[in-house]
Amino acid sequence: MITLDLDMAYLSSHYHISSKTLDKYKNMGITQIMEIEAANGNVQAADFLAKAATDPSELVNVLQLVNPKNRYLILRNMNKEDLLKVISMLDTDQLILGMSIFSQETICELMLYMEPEALMKLVLENMDPEQFVKILPEEYLNEFLSSDKIDRDILAKSMQNVEDDQLQKMMERATGNPCYEDKETILKQMEQMEDDDYLKTVFCMEQEGKQQLITGVITNKPELFTEFSKEAMVYPFTQMEKSDILQAMQVLEPEDFMPMMEELPEEVLALVATQVNPEDFAKLLCSDFADVIAQCAAG
Repeated sequence: MITLDLDMAYLSSHYHISSKTLDKYKNMGITQIMEIEAANGNVQAADFLAKAATDPSELVNVLQLVNPKNRYLILRNMNKEDLLKVISMLDTDQLILGMSIFSQETICELMLYMEPEALMKLVLENMDPEQFVKILPEEYLNEFLSSDKIDRDILAKSMQNVEDDQLQKMMERATGNPCYEDKETILKQMEQMEDDDYLKTVFCMEQEGKQQLITGVITNKPELFTEFSKEAMVYPFTQMEKSDILQAMQVLEPEDFMPMMEELPEEVLALVATQVNPEDFAKLLCSDFADVIAQCAAG
């Protein structure tokens, strides 16, 4: 039984059930009360049984769903799959408010469950590619350059984005000899290399050179941004204040939050889902949760 804070005066006046009679129904579910009343000839109670599945507005009144406590009491009796149905009805602002109950560290951990495309949107709506790449530790740059989707042709085109001094330092580190050649000469030398030697030479770049190269790659081919690992895409947010992360999330669509929501325990999901619009919640209860309605009783 789900014991709610109900407006007994509403039940009494709208369904012509006296206070004395309602006292007899204590600890009974709403549906059970209405069934007994209908069997005793109460036309209004019989109408409720017919309306319960078709009139969400009436269910809002009967179950006092405008009361957040009542919504929560119902939600905490739902399983995870059903709670996620309710969560999917929330908008971006409500989902961000739900995320605000977590620490900055936990939010960043949850972000790792987001789809790569959603993470890409989150990053690029809040900073430009060059800013993003400059934030990253070198290990994430190396991971990106190791992707099998970053081929030699893509790298060669993006080399134009790398400054001469960075290319010279790359060649010096690769060969062990001083290099004073200009960009055009160095790139022609690299054209003669075998694929393995070419990539080894690229990895000899200093971090600044790799930043310039990768900025060129994702500027020329934005779709390759998702070749960054999720850890790389979340990294900038680990350096932010929690309030700034939540503000950044304004660019996300509600569906972008769902992979994070799926990782939350049921008790937390119920708390977040309590924000659901009462009328929308009533519609869902009417269409899918007659058994839950039947469990609702007055406290």
